[in-house]
Amino acid sequence: MAKKIRYYYDAETCSFKKEKLTFASAVKKALSYLTVSGVLACLLIAAFLYSGYDPQKVILENENKRLKSEIGKYEQQFSMLEKAVDELHKKDNEFYRSILNAEPIASGVWNGGTGGTANAELASQPDVLRETEKRLARLSQKVDLQGESYSLLFGHLSENEDFLSHVPSIKPVPGRLISGFGMRMHPIHHIRKRHTGIDLQASKGTPVYATGDGVIKFAGRKANGYGIHIDIDHGYEYVTKYAHLSKVLVKRGQSVKRGDIIGYSGNTGLSKGPHLHYEIIKGGIKIDPIDYFYADLTPEEFIKLREEAMVENTSMD
Repeated sequence: MAKKIRYYYDAETCSFKKEKLTFASAVKKALSYLTVSGVLACLLIAAFLYSGYDPQKVILENENKRLKSEIGKYEQQFSMLEKAVDELHKKDNEFYRSILNAEPIASGVWNGGTGGTANAELASQPDVLRETEKRLARLSQKVDLQGESYSLLFGHLSENEDFLSHVPSIKPVPGRLISGFGMRMHPIHHIRKRHTGIDLQASKGTPVYATGDGVIKFAGRKANGYGIHIDIDHGYEYVTKYAHLSKVLVKRGQSVKRGDIIGYSGNTGLSKGPHLHYEIIKGGIKIDPIDYFYADLTPEEFIKLREEAMVENTSMD
């Protein structure tokens, strides 16, 4: 390998000259490099030591952040589960037990304490663990109560098969909820008024299904804002109404079964656009139909639908 030739600039002669490298100068140059490198290394080590850097501490802090994130996710899921169980209980007490003439679960029993934890080791655990175990114990108790409740209700079901086949219990169309039951802004009159049913998304010509067994009470058009509509008498004081249709497939006095197609959705009457307006009347009083979708919805879907229905918006009719 060719030996490298070094040059230096001579200010006196204003020219570059070959550098004569002796052993002594080479040693001095090497020592100078080592000295500078040593000083820099010492400075870096000192900075590292005095910075308080602790690898184990950093690892623990990162793990702590990860665990906090995981706890947050589980907390959210736990809260959703608690909400779902409480919603099932509410639906059970207010609807299932009501229609089956069964005594509701007493509030004191449902919300009763668990008598404290029997785990002696728990007292020494962090607060978050103690609280989680208490919540888990309460939730477990509620699940057991709800299981016993359903066992009782299944016994009532066998005694009320005819009633259950007639009571409305499915969605008349598969579309999403547009507007719920209660006070709403009217799209035509532009005033707040009571919306006596719910509006479900349905493009013109969507099949409309009977929500329970019954007899057609009315099928046609009246000058009452409903346009072409159908009323079904289900017996047991229940009547359902399907409004703003484009076509009816049934006639007065005809018997229908739950799931039968009775007509097609449309935009007739006092309506802002194609949809289905659906009502349930019990004992002459119009009630919220959402409580009667129990055969079509999971607990999670029911909770979501209930939350959507609580939003006060503009109805379609």
